[in-house]
Amino acid sequence: MTIAHPHTDRPRLTRRHLLAASAVGLVGIGIAAPASAADDFSPAFRTAREDLRGWDPAAPTETQVANARLIIAVGRAHRIADHGIVSALAAAIVESWLYNRYEITDGTSGGLFQQQTSVGWGTSEQVRDKLLAARAYYGVSDHTPNPGLQDYAPGYLDLSVGDAAQKVQRSAYPDRYQAHAEEATALLMAHGDVAPFHG
Repeated sequence: MTIAHPHTDRPRLTRRHLLAASAVGLVGIGIAAPASAADDFSPAFRTAREDLRGWDPAAPTETQVANARLIIAVGRAHRIADHGIVSALAAAIVESWLYNRYEITDGTSGGLFQQQTSVGWGTSEQVRDKLLAARAYYGVSDHTPNPGLQDYAPGYLDLSVGDAAQKVQRSAYPDRYQAHAEEATALLMAHGDVAPFHG
């Protein structure tokens, strides 16, 4: 069951966030790009193999932006607090450079969040389906018993972005997520107007 959070305000547009947003080349003077009618979250897009590497916050690729928009759209559809969406974006930057990776990099992991089939995140196909992976991260999917972000609500709202991401990811390197919090916030500021996507 989806829990609606009371704290769903958009992130405050601070000077530091504006500078971060400018650094990733996503917004100009703090104004988000208009919603795109061309967003294509088709099954082919959601399962596309993207074994690519690298994250340049000053120049994200079209694929990385499209994947960020999907993560945001799924969050919007399930009324996830912006803080939670930022944590998802930070996790995906760290885990996969915002690419849907099929290559095995950590045991049985794959997809945007490098969810491992061996620890219950789903089948190989499910962890590499961007929609299912995002739902699993947020804790709004029925294909995995693993706890997602909503299972820690509302407490995760009081955590840092990095600590919220670690609640879900349970990484051996928990400090990495917070390092990308500002870049993830900039992505949300630039693309937070994407239409909610239930799939």
